[in-house]
Order: sequence, then structure tokens, then C-alpha cells
Amino acid sequence: MGTAASDYDVLVIGRPSWDLVFTELPDWPMVGREVFAQGLTLSPGGTFNSVAALARLGVSVGMIGTVGDDEWSRLSLDAMASEGVSTNLMAVLDQPMPAVSICMTYGGDRGFLTYEPTNPELAGRCVAHALNVLKRQRAGFLQCCLNPDLAAYAQALNGIDTRLIVDCGWDEPWLTGTEIRTLMPLADIVFMNELEARAIGGRERLDPALGVLARIVDFLVVKRGEHGATAIVDGVRYDVPAFPAEVVDATGAGDCFNAGFLYGLLKDRAIEECLRLGNICGASAVGAPGGFAGAPAEGELLERERSWSPLGAVSAR
Repeated sequence: MGTAASDYDVLVIGRPSWDLVFTELPDWPMVGREVFAQGLTLSPGGTFNSVAALARLGVSVGMIGTVGDDEWSRLSLDAMASEGVSTNLMAVLDQPMPAVSICMTYGGDRGFLTYEPTNPELAGRCVAHALNVLKRQRAGFLQCCLNPDLAAYAQALNGIDTRLIVDCGWDEPWLTGTEIRTLMPLADIVFMNELEARAIGGRERLDPALGVLARIVDFLVVKRGEHGATAIVDGVRYDVPAFPAEVVDATGAGDCFNAGFLYGLLKDRAIEECLRLGNICGASAVGAPGGFAGAPAEGELLERERSWSPLGAVSAR
């Protein structure tokens, strides 16, 4: 499953943002009530979580996206440079584009309050920039969000030896609609978490939902948190348990999982090994506040893998 020679191993389309992460909450905030967190971290996040995690693994990765002329956007470009990720594929628009999330972690999970400017004109400029970059840059993999823009990116890759990867985001009306099912087959690999899988599959339990999804796409990867991860590839199901972890902040765990899984694909690893590498990266991420702060370097990932015994696959047919 290796890739042909290209400018990058992976290109990722999306927007960087910033996460203000509150940890060690005594209770979940309620209207009219104040709670005090014991920990506070400011961390770059959003799409940049996957990019930074890939860069730490030694993967040649480029981020395609847009930022504005505001202070938050400038900080995002600085964060990219500090992680060794080129800013050459980013477009700086002449308007403020702050993207900030307040993340509160409690009970092993988290909730977000997010602000980012969105309007049709701005979205169109972002897509146009990405399509322009794809005319001159090549990669083994292109990763983007599973949204209506996917059709344009799939068309841009027509006839090009680049595998298209998509990941979901939680938007219940979108996930339970019909359009998403028509877009999914455009991708070579589809990532989602368990909640998203049940929503798209239209089933309350995961296994029946997987049965529905496996008839839509040939390569599906479902991130299941403490229950590990599952992949169904050409009708064969692979299940790998979670790597042990103490959860400090679950923000970015799925993004870091994706990075570990893609690292495995780039190294021609078997599917169950890719799942294992993804689980290790996800478990490492939750051990530190911030979306990618705990993401391992390549040597750390391989050392942790050596401590984990291999697992096999079972058929989904």
C-alpha cells in the first residue's frame, strides 16, 4: 500500500485553530453556576492536529488552507513553523479569520464552544485555493473533511495517483442525511468515530451500522476510544483493542490516530498493524492537554509498538 514518488507523503486540507483547554473540572459547567478548572492550556488545534502528529512521525506533510490577518492566524503560522511544517501552501487572506475553541474535559470526554467565521464567499475562497494548490502539488495521500467540498477534490484528483482520505465531524443533521452516503464512495479511505458511524449507518448499535457502511465504502476505519479501533477493508473486518492510557484531555485523539494509521500505510504495514499504530498515537495524545501535545515521535511510536503483542483479523462477510 505504498505511494508513488510525490512532493509530499500526505497533504491535508483544512484550517488551523486554537484550543483553550480547561482540565481537571470538578463538575460539568451549568447555566448560572461557576466551576473552577485545575489546569489550563492554550494549544494550536483543528486540522493542524493531524498535520503536526504526522510531522512528528517523520512523514512529509503539507497543510493546505487559509488564515487571516488577525493575531490568532499569525499565531497559527508560527505554530506550524515551530513543528517543522511549511507554511508555503497556506493562503493569508486580507481579513480577520480567528478560529478559537474553548475545550472543557470532564469524565474522560470533552465538550467545545467554538467560534470561526463562516460564510459562502469565504468557504468558496478556501476551496478555490485548495484546488489551485492541487494543480501544482502531488502527494501519496490527500486528507480532507467529509463534506460537500469532497466532490471538487475528488474531481481534481481524477487520473492522479493520489489516494483520497476523509474524516467526519459531528454534525448530526449532516451525518443522518442522504447526501453524505453519496459522497463517501468518492474517497479511498473513510475515517469516523463510533458515534458518527452509528449516525451515518442509521443504527443504534455499532455492528449493524458497520454492516450498512461496509456496503457503501470499501475501506472504513472506525475509532472507538477505550474500545480500540475497527477497520473493514474489502469485506474483511479487523478489530484491535485500545492501547492503555490515562485520559487527561481527549482533544485531538482521533486526529493523532489518523496520523499513526497513515504512517503505517506509508510503511506498507498490514491493516491490523496500522490500527495498532493509530491506537498508540491516540492513546499518547490523550495523556497531555492539547490536540497533539502528547503525539509521539517516530522512535517513541515504534518502541511502544514493540511492547504490544500482534492481533489478527476476522471476516465481516
